[in-house]
Amino acid sequence: MNIQILPNWCKKLGLILFIITVLLTAGDPFMDGSSGVPLGTNHFFKDFYGTILFSILDILPTISLLIYLLSKEKIEDDFIKLLRLEAYQITTAIFLSLAFIFYVISPDTSFGLDWFLSLFMILFLIIFFFKKQAHS
Repeated sequence: MNIQILPNWCKKLGLILFIITVLLTAGDPFMDGSSGVPLGTNHFFKDFYGTILFSILDILPTISLLIYLLSKEKIEDDFIKLLRLEAYQITTAIFLSLAFIFYVISPDTSFGLDWFLSLFMILFLIIFFFKKQAHS
């Protein structure tokens, strides 16, 4: 199976978009922590951007990580595809194991899909990076 991958310049676009959107969406929890109020009490950035725009900003970090993930390397060959597959398999095994452990410890634990997807993609990128460094 051959998946169409975005061009290499999309890596920069995805990374820049991720950094900007994380900084914009992390404002409210940061303000809560710095002022010592319970989490979710401060809504400065949500009120400033508006609820609809803030909801879109909540999705953009995940989308920008996906853009980064689907972008080609400078040299895209069969070995890089194999490293991607191995990193995906390891990441999936880790997340399935963690999900099972969390369910055994506390069946009432629930995580948001955006949180799960973002962590999955970040862990995939970390594993892919280290596998690529180990083989180069």
